[in-house]
Amino acid sequence: MDDAIAVVAVALLAYATVERRLRPTPVSGAMLFTAVGLLASGQVTGLITSSHAGHGATAFLELTLVIVLFTDAMGVNAAGWAVEAPLPARLLGAGLPLTIAAGWAVGWALFPAAGVWGAALLAAVLAPTDSALGLPVISNERVPLLIRHALNVEGGLNDGLALPFVTIFLALALEEENAVGGGHVLQVLLRGLVASGAIGAAVGWGGTLLLRWSTGRGWSRPHWQSVALLAMAVLSFALADLIEGSGFIAAWAAGLAAGLVSRGSLAEAQQTPEELASLGVSVSFVLFGALFLAPELDHVTWATAGYALLSLTVIRMIPVAVSLLGSGLAGRTVTYIGWFGPRGLASIVFADLVVSSGLPEQHLIVPVVMLTVGLSVVLHGVTAPWGAQRYGRWYAAAVTRSPGIREAAESPPVAYRVRVSQHPPP
Repeated sequence: MDDAIAVVAVALLAYATVERRLRPTPVSGAMLFTAVGLLASGQVTGLITSSHAGHGATAFLELTLVIVLFTDAMGVNAAGWAVEAPLPARLLGAGLPLTIAAGWAVGWALFPAAGVWGAALLAAVLAPTDSALGLPVISNERVPLLIRHALNVEGGLNDGLALPFVTIFLALALEEENAVGGGHVLQVLLRGLVASGAIGAAVGWGGTLLLRWSTGRGWSRPHWQSVALLAMAVLSFALADLIEGSGFIAAWAAGLAAGLVSRGSLAEAQQTPEELASLGVSVSFVLFGALFLAPELDHVTWATAGYALLSLTVIRMIPVAVSLLGSGLAGRTVTYIGWFGPRGLASIVFADLVVSSGLPEQHLIVPVVMLTVGLSVVLHGVTAPWGAQRYGRWYAAAVTRSPGIREAAESPPVAYRVRVSQHPPP
């Protein structure tokens, strides 16, 4: 355990000294931290192994995802959707289900042994995107704000929206394998979705009302307001877990409720949880490289590699293109949005849930997920700076020729721009 802590500490210290210098390069933080994890893995140096950090690593990844789900959901300003809702709504309301459907079809064709629900589970696990892995895509000011906002909102909400699919498909896959008795899916729906969502909404709503009341009387400072937000995220997860529900859905619902009730009044308090989430994601990629990616590289097959590449391309890009039909966006913009859908922490943790469930088909699902995330770290990390610059140059020329193009629509709210500027790369 001491070796693992030392490796993580050295990686963070080293990255902190060169982070600003690396920003304009194709080398992302996620790439470096994953590489450190691979070098420290049991397959290479043995500094970080499952025997050293197995259960602790799982708990850390889950806690990090809880904070990420809460802060991302809270950070999406509902008021800003009055102008900018159409694109995020298309990506989340049509693009996400179509992506799951496409992944389901391809998975069933490539991995028939996984069964119908195993293939659906694989598709749902890989559906969420992680915009932090391609930060230049949403932070480069040459890219129109409309597009940056759409990608940022999609990345902030689709992990929570994918959770019900993951939960239900996992229950159906377990039932298909006769691992549980009948009626399990109904219990999952009631406890994992309905009850957990209600718990999260109650905690986020009530906790934020209490904070606003306290702040209005000058009883609370931003530092402790930040602590309170973190406590709400963890409390919602713990309460849902007590009823054997989904703590992740509860944390996401709590963030949505907190963001709605706060109406931007807790913007300063949100900074600390967001910074902790970013730090947690950085450490998570070290653990990902050492404990998840390195062991699964031994199990890569042509089918595994093929699905991973398809997941990052046609399984994502075609549904995005379909969801944006009639939006008025140029083909280059649709391609830009479709390509930059990186896979990250949510897929890693969802795959770990599959492992902990004991599903027999996990040996087919988990290697695909880990390879897909690993390829995404490299491919999206390398192409993000170049792609953002190239697309930004195209947009500058296009808006000069046609000032009324869809990409030049009204800017998103100020709250969005502040949030992006405070979201450092992992």
